[in-house]
Amino acid sequence: MSDPQTSYSINITLHPQYLHAVVTGNNTIQNVDRYLTDLQKATEHHCIANILIEEQLTGKGIDTFELFDVIRRQAKYARNHKLRIAYVDLNKEHHSTSVAFGENLANILGVNVKVFSSVDDARTWLTDIVTA
Repeated sequence: MSDPQTSYSINITLHPQYLHAVVTGNNTIQNVDRYLTDLQKATEHHCIANILIEEQLTGKGIDTFELFDVIRRQAKYARNHKLRIAYVDLNKEHHSTSVAFGENLANILGVNVKVFSSVDDARTWLTDIVTA
């Protein structure tokens, strides 16, 4: 029987220039870490480095220290594989300061990630980078 705190679903769609991942479930640090690891495998499988993450996890935001830890662990892969990540958090309960903290930390660690308020804006940024 699965733990409801760590249940999540990821639906990854391959587009010509990027992967679009829609993540649903509970907003826990375990789920965030797991879906980021799943995305690493998908980028390797499809030989693509551009990712649009549409996060629809429910529940309160994640503790800053836990967020710091998971970003620090995941950043090495993203940096070494030159991933470009457009991130959209559709949960209105999540404080914009925490989302900005995650973006800033990832950028400091060498990850090319940008946060957007809409999927359309994220898609535009990601495809503009690819075609530039």
